[in-house]
Amino acid sequence: MAKKSSLNVLYLVGMALVALGFVLPVFQFSFLGTYRITGFDLVGDGDTALKIYTLLIFIGGIAGVVLSFVKVPDAKLLKIAALLVSVIGFVLVAVSLANSDGAAIIKGLNLGRKTLSSVFKSLYAGGYMIIAGWIAAAIGVVTGK
Repeated sequence: MAKKSSLNVLYLVGMALVALGFVLPVFQFSFLGTYRITGFDLVGDGDTALKIYTLLIFIGGIAGVVLSFVKVPDAKLLKIAALLVSVIGFVLVAVSLANSDGAAIIKGLNLGRKTLSSVFKSLYAGGYMIIAGWIAAAIGVVTGK
């Protein structure tokens, strides 16, 4: 019989999607043209709090990928923590963009004050990949597959 692999493939794929979605355009804003903003744009141009919140998304995704390969005690708990760090980072980015009062100037575009629903309506391919990755990772944690 073949040895059963302990690699949680669904969780690994989900967290890899989170990390990959971060480098793709996450938001698309239309204001005198179309602006697509990646996670790295938010880190490079955002204010200090926005940079930290944005990095939480990426760090959570990368930590989840690493935890899939490294044998540690309480791995399931750490995987859940990595997933939660990424989700909390995304929520904080959305709230920060919604309450920016013009402080969020990304790619030379002053985003101004937006409603939280308009921030979520402006999600682009990377944002959808991040959300799909969270769903896959959550299912992977619950099922263990």
